[in-house]
Amino acid sequence: MVTVRILQLTDLHVFQDPEACLKGIPTRELLADVVRHICESGQTFEHVVVTGDHTHDEMPESYQAVRQILSPWLDRLWQVPGNHDDRAGLRSVFGDRVSGVGQDRITFSFSAGQWLCLGVDTHVPGAVPGKIEAAQIDWIRQQIQSINPARIALFMHHPPVDIGSLWMDRIGLSGKELLHELFNSERRIELVCCGHVHHEFWSQVGNAKIYTTPATGLQFSPTGSQPTFVAEPPGYRVIELTDDGFSTNVCRLPVTRFSPST
Repeated sequence: MVTVRILQLTDLHVFQDPEACLKGIPTRELLADVVRHICESGQTFEHVVVTGDHTHDEMPESYQAVRQILSPWLDRLWQVPGNHDDRAGLRSVFGDRVSGVGQDRITFSFSAGQWLCLGVDTHVPGAVPGKIEAAQIDWIRQQIQSINPARIALFMHHPPVDIGSLWMDRIGLSGKELLHELFNSERRIELVCCGHVHHEFWSQVGNAKIYTTPATGLQFSPTGSQPTFVAEPPGYRVIELTDDGFSTNVCRLPVTRFSPST
C-alpha cells in the first residue's frame, strides 16, 4: 500500500528583524529549530504545506527569511495565506510555488495517491478573521469534479468550526456554514487541517475530521476570554495518507526554550 506523508507547518510569524520576538518568543529562531529538528530526525515527506501566517509584519525580507529556512522543501512546498500574510508579498518571494497575481486568492491542488489535497484561501486583507464565500465553495467543487478522487483533504488557515475559546472564536471564520453544508453533502472530504489558533484541537462535521496544529513559535492557551500564551515547545503535524484513509499526529520539539511574555 502506498503511503504519502505530508508535513504541515503553521503560524510562523517571522519578522524582518532576525532578533524580533512575538510576545517574547523569537519566532525566526524557533522556525529554524523546527526545520532542523525535522531534518535531523530523518523524517521524509512527499509534500510540505504551510497553512498561513508565514510572517508577522508582511515584509519582503520576512518572506525571504521564511524561504531560506524552508529551502530543504522548496520543491514540494504548498502554501495558503493567513491573516498576517500579504498575498502580493507572498507571491513576490514564492512566485515559483504560488500561482496567480497580486491579491488573487492563493490556492493549491495536488494528488496524493487516491487523495486530492486542496488549499483554501480564507484570508481577508486587513482583517484578522477569515471568510468563506460561495466562490470558494464553487472552486472546491470544480476541483473535485475535475479529478474525481476517492478521498479529499483540505488545508486552510482559519478553522471552519468554533473551538470553544471565546477570544479565538471572535476572530474565527465567517461563512463556515457554507463549508458545513459542503462537508455534509460531499462525504469524500475526510480531513481538514488548519492553523490560526496556535494549539492542537480537533472536531468533526459530516465525514470531515478537522484538526488545528500548534504554531512553530508562540503557543496559545485554548482557555480564557482574553489572549493567553503558554510555555510549550513549538510543534508541527505529520499526516499519512493511504488508499484506506489517513493517520495524523502532532509532534513537538523536546524542550521549551522560551517562555512568553504577558
